[in-house]
Amino acid sequence: MIDWPGRLTSTVFLAGCSLRCPFCHNPSLISAGSADTEWSQLEQHLQDKRAWLDGVVVTGGEPTDDPAIIPLLHSLIRLGYEIKLDTNGTNPDTLETLLAMGLISYVALDIKTTFDRYDDLVGRPGSAMRVERTIALLRRCGVPHEFRTTAYPGAVTIDDLPRLAKTLSGGALYAIQQFVPDTTLDPRAGIVAPFSPDLLHDAADRCAEHLPTIVRGA
Repeated sequence: MIDWPGRLTSTVFLAGCSLRCPFCHNPSLISAGSADTEWSQLEQHLQDKRAWLDGVVVTGGEPTDDPAIIPLLHSLIRLGYEIKLDTNGTNPDTLETLLAMGLISYVALDIKTTFDRYDDLVGRPGSAMRVERTIALLRRCGVPHEFRTTAYPGAVTIDDLPRLAKTLSGGALYAIQQFVPDTTLDPRAGIVAPFSPDLLHDAADRCAEHLPTIVRGA
């Protein structure tokens, strides 16, 4: 009920991601392994729930790292579903192809930190450049979208958030997400205290000068 605003959805998690964000909340999905769910099981679930589900969210891991992403999306569409894609934005060419093929109805792009610190934080050279290309793509493609940042104190400061919002001006929505230290890739991230809700809401007010902004989880 929360993964796609205004829709009741099923969420499909794809394993595999080339980034190594210390605050990753799905570390078990970073390495691609054998499937936990066969396609036939997922297909049956989606057919059984078709009367009351109105979308599928494809997330990860990083879905655009999966070479089977296009046939998967085609299969979901054949079942009658519209698709929201969660992405880290490091594969702009793949995303452009998916959008051009009409396979995606909504995109949520994670913005990890300011672009001068991006590559060091995520552990993949060239990531900042790729994400900037993805931002530009979403601003011009006409597909509903949101940009979102998990407010992990080891990645962003409170003052970084309005600076990021300024670079995202022209986008549809900016979501500031509260960092939850329950599960993290780096155990040291799990002992970092989240920002207070008041600080996040104050930052959102400043971000709203550049594009519509909300706070989630705080």
